[in-house]
Amino acid sequence: MKITRTLLGLVVAAAAIVGTAAPAAAADTCDFSMTSLKARNLDKDNGRQTDFVWLQVEQRWFPSGGDGVEFELGDTRTAASFGHPAAGFGSDGLEVRLVLDKSPLNVTVDRIVIACDAVSDRKVTFDDGDAVYDLVYDVTG
Repeated sequence: MKITRTLLGLVVAAAAIVGTAAPAAAADTCDFSMTSLKARNLDKDNGRQTDFVWLQVEQRWFPSGGDGVEFELGDTRTAASFGHPAAGFGSDGLEVRLVLDKSPLNVTVDRIVIACDAVSDRKVTFDDGDAVYDLVYDVTG
């Protein structure tokens, strides 16, 4: 009888361990790549007819090197102008900010979070009520 109880206890314990040791779900992984950025409206507070723009993709800056990309009203710049912004990311999404180079501080126009869903030539708008830019991008995954 003692052997049966011990054996039964081991079976119950093994079943509990097996029941809680379910495999983890596979993480979604995606890749973002910029296609182009278009200036639909410039920042009027800068006193010039140009903006200098960066994209901040998570913690990385595009272009690198400290100088933003110059835009006049209506200009469209390709990914090459920014050093080909690209990043891998997961199901939590990818944060992208459009930032103006204004002295003495940089100013974030807007931020978006890109979902880990496959898209091609998706357009999103960065808009702070003054400067307006359209970003076109792809996500694969």
